[in-house]
Amino acid sequence: MYERILVAVDGSPVSDRALAEAVKLAELSGGELRVITIVDSPLRHLPDYAVYYNPEPLREAALKAADDTLAKAREKVAGHNIQVKFERVCQERASEEIAERIEIEADESKCDVIVMGTHGRRGVRRLMLGSVAEGLIRVSNRPVLLVRGDQ
Repeated sequence: MYERILVAVDGSPVSDRALAEAVKLAELSGGELRVITIVDSPLRHLPDYAVYYNPEPLREAALKAADDTLAKAREKVAGHNIQVKFERVCQERASEEIAERIEIEADESKCDVIVMGTHGRRGVRRLMLGSVAEGLIRVSNRPVLLVRGDQ
């Protein structure tokens, strides 16, 4: 079955549901769980004319939020008899999409499956907000288990 399971979390209720499913998979398969959260590059959200802006305070805030997200995930996994690693992953390039970074992490750790939450947005909301889950399905070459949140 699945020996190495990657789950991407962001602290949202949807990602909490994905984490719960990933824990179940790890328990059933005896596999190792790798829990990651992505720290998005603050540079990708700045306009080109903001060349004198110091992104360091944004970066520090993002790192703190990622650590808080992982601490919350640790609490949810505590008490389960599974092997688990928690990692904060930073975007390496401002142009890199989060879905691409998740797939790179899955490749590097030789994961058999990726588990991720999805909001299930459609229409204009999906168009405006984008979908990391959809992007991951497009770039991944391994099974992806999408866990939909409550509507």
